[in-house]
This record gives sequence, structure tokens and C-alpha cells, in this order.
Amino acid sequence: MRSHFQMVRLFLLFIIPVIIAGCAGSAEKPEQHVFYPPLPSPPRIQYLTSYSGPGDLERSSTLSDFILGDEAEDTALISKPYGVAMYGGRLYVVDIRAPGYAMFDLKKKRFDIVYGSFSGKMKKPINMSIDTDGTKYISDTGRSLILVYSKDDKFIKLLGDGESFKPSDSVIAGNKLFVTDIKNHRLVVLDKDSGEQLYTIGSVGSKEGELFYPTNLALGPEGHIYVSETGNFRVQKFTQDGKFVKSFGKVGTGLGQFARPKGVAVDHDGNIHVVDAAFENVQVLNRDGKLLMFYGEPGGDRANINLPTGIFIDYDNLEYFKKFAQPDFELEYVILVANQFGKSKVNVFGFGRMKGMDYADAPAAE
Repeated sequence: MRSHFQMVRLFLLFIIPVIIAGCAGSAEKPEQHVFYPPLPSPPRIQYLTSYSGPGDLERSSTLSDFILGDEAEDTALISKPYGVAMYGGRLYVVDIRAPGYAMFDLKKKRFDIVYGSFSGKMKKPINMSIDTDGTKYISDTGRSLILVYSKDDKFIKLLGDGESFKPSDSVIAGNKLFVTDIKNHRLVVLDKDSGEQLYTIGSVGSKEGELFYPTNLALGPEGHIYVSETGNFRVQKFTQDGKFVKSFGKVGTGLGQFARPKGVAVDHDGNIHVVDAAFENVQVLNRDGKLLMFYGEPGGDRANINLPTGIFIDYDNLEYFKKFAQPDFELEYVILVANQFGKSKVNVFGFGRMKGMDYADAPAAE
């Protein structure tokens, strides 16, 4: 009778290759080939992978998927994420139920959760913005403060007095920190070093330049500030000194309209990616507000997005995601989308183009 070791060896040598070959020739893993728009149209976005817990750091092949199965779901430690960001090969996810933020070190294949303690304890963190030196600014609506953490996740200081504003997001521009104040329906501009309040932008209302439940922020390539307003169903664009520039979208169920806009991100070409938690997709508008395309859809697969919230565009860490892209799909940047429901807590999409295809009239090619 063969020993247990011999049986395992036979399994690895003969059975697994058959399974892998079968998977490669079947549609059992359709999420690996999800494109927007779908082929045969020239695709601009491909679903790459997702992260929900430490098990996902090893999900890099069909073999590991077969061996691990749904282990990532069983070991998931992220409960209800909102914000997401990347810096230096690390993916950060802010979990409002932890409370704290999770860290996926893609280089070292390591997972950790930072909760904070004493003055740096997090109560209900929502979002995170990361400066060029790795300093993190965490918006905590439970404490009505901005918590500042170092590159190596050590607490540094607090910004705010715990009463003047209720932050849900922030964005860094030079020495200024722009903060959404969902309590007073405005933006508060702070000196990022001293925490001194420099000025405010907007007031409650629905007219141009007015705000109603501003939730998320982004910095455009021209230096303008983009604000998503869940209460006004739109995105507004401001100069850094507070001058209104343009408004995008309105309430509705049609293309280019919004029901519950949340996360917003702007790429280097000025294209605006807007998450809608009600439609459960991301719409892409050009700098003039024209709808170029949309991507993502609800469902039960890992490639689906469910109750999406935060979004982050990254150009600096492509090396960690190229292995997930279809060989002929050339990545220009990756997009991280946080989900509060479903199999995947963070979905990673790649923006690019397929070799040999004509993109002259393709969406998002402007």
C-alpha cells in the first residue's frame, strides 16, 4: 500500500496538471478575463485581482486558487472598508468597523492591521490620504479629527479640536490639507504641518459653489480640487483658493447621472472616475463632463463590486499587478475600488490598451 506521502506526490505530479489544463481551457474563472468595454471592442479596463484578507496575498495563480479555494474569505479581517490608498508597494484599506486600517505589503507578502492607541486611537476612520513622504492623514468621523501617522505607521499628532469639523476625507496639495466637513457642508483648509485652519470653501446649499454632504475629494493634474457631493448628486471642481470652476452630473438613473456618488479620482489626463454606491459601478467622465464609459457591476463573483465607496488611482506600483493582466493588455495605471459588501473588499482594475487594436474612437481614449 502506498504511503500518504506517495499518494500526495502522485496527486501533485499527475492530477493537478490536468486540473490546471482544464481550468485554462474553460470558463470556470471568467473574472480573469473581464474587460470594459467587453471584447471584441477595444477594452480600456481589465479586472485584475482583489484583496479581502491575508490569503489574497498568495492568490497569484490558478494553482494557488485551487489549493486555497475560498480561504481568503474565511481569513478576511476587513469588515466594512471605505477608503483605500497605495504607497511604496503597500495597499492600505481603512475599515470603519475595525476601527483602524489594514496594510497589504505586496512586496513582502505580509498583512497587518493598525488600530492605534491612546491619542492615536481610531474610533470611526473613513479615509486616508498619503503624502509624498509616506505620511498618512486619516479622517476619523467618530473623533471629528484628522489623525496623522508616519510612513512606518507610528502615530504623530492630531489635527483639529474635535468639534469644529467632522471630516470624511482629505486631499493634500503642497502644504495645505483640504478636508471635507460633512457636519457644516463645506471644505476646511488646514496647514498640514501646524493644523492651523487657513480658510473654508463653500456653504450649505445646492447652487454652484455650494455643498451638501461633501463626502470625497480628489486632486486633479491641474491642481484643482474635485468634491463628490452625496447630497447634491454631483461632483464639483474648485480652484485651491475656493473659486467654483465646474459641476459634473445630476440626480437621475441615466448615463452621466448619479444616485449616490462617493469616491472620486482623477487620472493624469483629467478623466474623472466617480463611484456610485447605488448603481454599484464607476463612471468615467472627461474634463468637460462627457461620459466616456463605465465599469464594474454588482454580483457574486470576485470581479464584481458591491456597495462601493472609495477609489484610488495609482501609477507607481504597476509592477505588482502586471502579472494579473492579460499578456497583450498594456497597463497605464491601476484603480483600487473599496466595497462594503460582497466577496471582494478591494477590487483592482487596470487601465490600458490591448496591443494591435485601434483605439482612435474607443471610450476613454481622449
